[in-house]
Amino acid sequence: MANKQLVNGKVYDWSSVTISTSGMENIEPTEISYDDEQESEAVYGKGGKIRGYGTGNQKNSVKLSMLREDFNEMCRVIKSKGYKNFYKYVIPKITVSYADEGASTCTDTLTKVVFSKRSSRQHRETSP
Repeated sequence: MANKQLVNGKVYDWSSVTISTSGMENIEPTEISYDDEQESEAVYGKGGKIRGYGTGNQKNSVKLSMLREDFNEMCRVIKSKGYKNFYKYVIPKITVSYADEGASTCTDTLTKVVFSKRSSRQHRETSP
């Protein structure tokens, strides 16, 4: 049985997440989360009262977790494409597809994803 993950409280199979970059077809994320935000800026008028709101910068972020062997493979692919700096590589597209059983598939497409941080965590299973 395949591993299941929650997206918006629903259970979906991880085989629905793909990284669409040549050479990375076999990399299997164990977790992905993404969000965006739009800054809002107050516009003030006479008497220091707020007259309305303008928009500021938009911020998007993606967090991708994977097994160490997949991370090493991703680094190998990045180097094979001529990139010496991990943070300069751009993943053209990450596609996340999910659907309830019998329902139409929902797809989120994340484009031009760049890395700004990498973390390592070692975990060891213990026997009861």
